[in-house]
Parts: sequence; structure tokens; C-alpha cells
Amino acid sequence: MIRNFKESDIHDIETVYEKSNNALSLKIDPDFFRKDKKKFVTSTIRCCKNSVYEHDGKVVGVVSSSADCIEGLFVLPEFWGKGIGTELLNSVMSGKEELFLQVYADNERAVKFYRKNGFEISGSGVCQMTHLPYFEMIKVLK
Repeated sequence: MIRNFKESDIHDIETVYEKSNNALSLKIDPDFFRKDKKKFVTSTIRCCKNSVYEHDGKVVGVVSSSADCIEGLFVLPEFWGKGIGTELLNSVMSGKEELFLQVYADNERAVKFYRKNGFEISGSGVCQMTHLPYFEMIKVLK
């Protein structure tokens, strides 16, 4: 079930963020996401509209969005492939003309997921924090 974020979700969101990123085996210090989860919660969660996916009373996914940008979409790895990411993505698309996001280029699973959901690569860059290359992606909705 998708619902609005509550303050009591913070710990679960930190867990989802860290576990989801660590499961990707990105070429980065394994401790990075453990440390960065606090920054994600304080900067992204506090500045965005957030929805969580709850399963059996536990938060297993989160999507954070601003006006026309997905700032983060994370699902616990044990729930990957069950449609939760698609439901979270669809929940932020209504009423928008286009939607942007950035995704690590090495995150082939996510790139494939976003392409399957109608996004196209529109640019690229290098993340200042992780020094990993990323793709900018866009989906035109109207």
C-alpha cells in the first residue's frame, strides 16, 4: 500500500536507502551509503514530497519527488521485481508534463527499469559526491 510519509518512517527509510544502494555493488566505498543515509533523510526527505510503500506494517520502498524531478526511488532488495518500484513511480506522475531523474550509469537494473517505464536518456554527468557517472533521464507525460 502506498501512503504519505510520516515522521515515524525515518528509520525505515534510512534502512531502505542503505540496503537498496549497497545491493547494487557500485564501485564505491562500502561505507558511503551507511554514512550518506542521514544526509539523504535530512536534505532530500525534508525538501521533497515523499510517499512510502508499506507491506505488513513495514516500509519497504520510498519515492521522493520535487516539482518535476524524482529525487530518489528505493525499494528493499528482497522486494525487487514485485512491482513496488513501478507503483511508487506511477504515484508521482499524475498531473506532470514531464519528469526528470538521475541514475548511476552502472546501475543497469535501474536504467532498464526506467526505460521500461518510458524514460529516455537525455544527458550524463559525474556525481560530485560519489564520483560515479550518471545518466539524466526524462519522460514526457503529456
